[in-house]
Amino acid sequence: LSGGQQQRVAIARALASDPRVLLCDEATSALDPNTTRSILELLQSINRTLGVTIIVITHEMRVIEQICSRVAVMDSSQVVETGPVRDVFLSPKSSTAKDLILPKSGTVESMNGRRGLRLIFDGQSAFEPIISNLTLECNTPVNILIANTKSIEGRAYGQMILQLPGDSASVAMITDYLDKRHVHWEEVDINAEQ
Repeated sequence: LSGGQQQRVAIARALASDPRVLLCDEATSALDPNTTRSILELLQSINRTLGVTIIVITHEMRVIEQICSRVAVMDSSQVVETGPVRDVFLSPKSSTAKDLILPKSGTVESMNGRRGLRLIFDGQSAFEPIISNLTLECNTPVNILIANTKSIEGRAYGQMILQLPGDSASVAMITDYLDKRHVHWEEVDINAEQ
């Protein structure tokens, strides 16, 4: 049997006893992308149609994004953060969750002490030209160091890390612009994001 077939057999065997909870430990770790998508769709279907609670243990954030509604982040056998996936992914509090969730890049090398902002685009704002409009309205360039978008629970969200200009007046204009457009932002230590 292929890896995907083996997973399907394991799921069917687990469902034979009509459980209320199904524990899936790294159910997609050795599967190709198409088989992974198929297994995740099967788990979602089981959850919806049978009402079975599914606990997923994984190191793959895309699995959590795709099928989970709540998440518990663990470090050294301890739960360090819990909550709805959307809340934890948009505003991770623990250093472990930040390490797992926040975008990484090798391009953030020499920032010369300049400030950085992490922006979070939620829902419709993920599709708006916020940065383009920001640079036009504030007449200030920003450097996009890292950017990505994802779908969590069927809703788009994005985040990016910007390197800000050196002068405080420009930074104040930028943060004011973001506040007026209800874009969540937080100052970040750019060198820690590497």
